[in-house]
Amino acid sequence: MQRLEDLKIKIKQATYYDSSTVFSLGKECIQLAKKLRKENEIGYVYQYYGSFNYYANDLKEAKKYYYKSIAVGEKTKDPELVNSTKIRLNFITLDQDVLKAEDGFKELLRVAQKGKYIQNQLEIHNGFGIMYEMRLMYDKATESYLRGLRIAEKHHKKFANGYLLNNLALIKLKAKKYDDAKKDLERALILATETNESRLRLNVLNNLGLVTHQIKDFKGSIIHYKQTVLEAKKNGFPNGIIAAYVNLSSSYLDDKQLIEASKTSDSALAIVQTYRDPLYLITAYTMRGMVSTEQKDFKTAERCIDSIQFFLKSYKDPNFRKDLIGLQSKLASAQGNYKLAYELERKFSDLSDSIREVSNENEQTRLQTIYGKERLENELTHSKQKNKILRTKGELKSANYRFTFLVILSIFLLALASIYIYNVRKSRKIKSVFSQKLIEQIDEERSRISKDLHDDIGQSLAVVKSKLNLFATGKITKLEGVDSEIGDILEQTRVLSHQLHPTALEKIGLERGLHSIIEKTQSATDMVCNFDFDIEGKAIDLETSSQIYRIIQECISNTIKHAHASALKVSVERKNGELVVQYRDNGIGISDSQDKLGLGLLTIRERTAIIGGRLDLKTGTNKGISLTITI
Repeated sequence: MQRLEDLKIKIKQATYYDSSTVFSLGKECIQLAKKLRKENEIGYVYQYYGSFNYYANDLKEAKKYYYKSIAVGEKTKDPELVNSTKIRLNFITLDQDVLKAEDGFKELLRVAQKGKYIQNQLEIHNGFGIMYEMRLMYDKATESYLRGLRIAEKHHKKFANGYLLNNLALIKLKAKKYDDAKKDLERALILATETNESRLRLNVLNNLGLVTHQIKDFKGSIIHYKQTVLEAKKNGFPNGIIAAYVNLSSSYLDDKQLIEASKTSDSALAIVQTYRDPLYLITAYTMRGMVSTEQKDFKTAERCIDSIQFFLKSYKDPNFRKDLIGLQSKLASAQGNYKLAYELERKFSDLSDSIREVSNENEQTRLQTIYGKERLENELTHSKQKNKILRTKGELKSANYRFTFLVILSIFLLALASIYIYNVRKSRKIKSVFSQKLIEQIDEERSRISKDLHDDIGQSLAVVKSKLNLFATGKITKLEGVDSEIGDILEQTRVLSHQLHPTALEKIGLERGLHSIIEKTQSATDMVCNFDFDIEGKAIDLETSSQIYRIIQECISNTIKHAHASALKVSVERKNGELVVQYRDNGIGISDSQDKLGLGLLTIRERTAIIGGRLDLKTGTNKGISLTITI
């Protein structure tokens, strides 16, 4: 049974491009189904055969296999198989008679809902969406896709979720909602990758390329089209590979990467020469001609034009004719023949208008078939006048948009420059203040160290020296108290050294080091001091410990000197993987009128930045200080 399911997945994924895989694995699948007495599974194989022929545009052969699949489903009493295959038959009807297909989808949905065939319901809602898109009823198409999405999400059908998001994104792309379309496609790509649906992944990547190209993110479109090429090669679908290379070349061209554009357009030509499909031949030669024109390789561009003209003899399509004239105009302009370029540009414009009018008339005729002549009578009467008015309005809007864009861009650039200059000046001012105060503190610290050395250690050493001299000259016979005095000198030297650099941290760690200074603060002052230290897991490195120690030391010093506080608290703990250091006192705080860029706070900010932390300071008049550092 597992082998049977694996074969079905492989056949289904191969129906788009690989006939040998479809029919060879299908034969094995039929034999296995008979062996397992699962004859209804043969109906699914016939359904896959029909789908392959449908994708190959052989509708007669597709119908034959679909009818065989339905016959198997009815014989084996598998209504879900019958419903599933009839959905595929209805897609063929959709290409021929939209109203009949709508009735078909409604009946098929009723059966699927009654039988609770979730996968079939999803395919039908997708069919409704495609049908309404064909009828230009985009609101109803969106509604159909969203219904399908809700069902797919509820039942965790990732593949269906992916293709519904892809189709919904294409509607948003037509409405120029590029950001929304991109988000839907990115979600669809994740789902296609998770379900290993290569065909869906190919379509989504190509559509992502279209969206990013539309918003002029050419580097982004290059990334997506490169992935599209890889996916198309993986599928082995030649037309998909050619289209992907042409799209990739177009993005390289717009991104001014002419060498890469040349390589990829040559790749498209190399593949299309093997299959000789006139549609893709014209497309590939047009792309190569555009690239050659930009490269000033006029001979290659002219050869491309000759090739396009040759294939247009047997493939008469006005759109390709228009593209040819556009290429000829660009080539003439690049060669300096501006008169010819102007004439060709006018010809290009006239042909574009003609194609647009014919397209409108064809669309109106098609809509007449769907809705009836009476509902579109007024639109037919005024269609040509509307086209002319729209062209005029379009030209005026284009000029206004360009002017508005330039004005907005100029204002934006000026604002950006002003903000940048302000921030630079502010940063320089802060650094200047910090440097000045730092120099002052260094001078004060040096003065204090000098005083300590002279007044304390120097005086003590002088006394000891004097006693030693007296002893050496025989004026005294005993060195009483010298040991004690030398011990005091050593203790003074140790205290001074520790103030300069807390080497004890290397030996006793941050917790004991902080506990020591807080204990000394409490014994030397009337303040109530509280200390919490609660970290688990990874130990704190010496550099971080040293900076935290200095920050707390600076905070305690400021509290003693300025805060008039009766209590302080220090806590160090780990929360959600982050180290959180908090210092609080109940002193007078810092008022809004006071300088919050004092040297102490500036030093604390610099030390926090060194260890990659975030500083949050809360204070105010008579509100004390709450300082939090998160690392």
